[in-house]
Amino acid sequence: MIAAAPAALAAQGSQLPLKTSGLEHVGFTAPDPQKSAAFYGRIFDPQIFQEMMPPLRYYCRLGIGYVAFGPNPNANPNAPARVDHFCATVEDYRLDQMGAELKTLGLNLRGSPGFNAVTDPDGIRMQFMATPGGLLQTIIPSTRVTQDDAICEAVGLDHVVLQVPDLEKSAGYYGKFFGKETPRDRTPDRIWFTAARTRLGLEKMAEGQMPHIDRFGIRVAAFDRQAVTRKLGAIGVTVLPSTGGNSLRFRATDGIVVELRGG
Repeated sequence: MIAAAPAALAAQGSQLPLKTSGLEHVGFTAPDPQKSAAFYGRIFDPQIFQEMMPPLRYYCRLGIGYVAFGPNPNANPNAPARVDHFCATVEDYRLDQMGAELKTLGLNLRGSPGFNAVTDPDGIRMQFMATPGGLLQTIIPSTRVTQDDAICEAVGLDHVVLQVPDLEKSAGYYGKFFGKETPRDRTPDRIWFTAARTRLGLEKMAEGQMPHIDRFGIRVAAFDRQAVTRKLGAIGVTVLPSTGGNSLRFRATDGIVVELRGG
């Protein structure tokens, strides 16, 4: 990719900070991608999707967002599931200009036309897609995992939380993309950025851990905490202590913590 001259970048208008319509999806690597997608499908959307061609990735829609599951080609296929990346959708996204502008900051935009991502200093990947985002044309319906209704009516992602070793360093990095942090929500151990109707959280990781995408939240409609708790329990899901009446946390079968937020 050839970097554009600074004058050319200025004429086109900066892509940074992002003119984002929000965080749209998270991607996993998992030992059994289809099984993982089916688990989320029982909760959010029984019709799951898959890629047309191998290596197969599977998808569960979350309203206007989704979760994606693929195999890990570079590790033990039985390695535990982990969240591999998160994605922000960008208004008026111009791939070549984004790559050139990031180069002026010493950052590299890597990937294919369908998957452009940057990797932060701690190894966490953030993907960009043009608004309105959504499933790509290479993705087709796979199967309906149950004839029952979904347990929740998902609206879209609410937040994604990263655990990092140095909060201020990470805040400086993500501030290039999302602008100023949200000061009213800052604590000694957590910093938030606002991305349209969604949020990105940075937390200080525990000693001995590696930087990672720790958990994510999903906004749901017509949220009835007691009813959802009962239905999750009926399919064997572990419900965790939550911070408020309009939220509920559970641990998915892959070990990842997911938070549901009403509103």
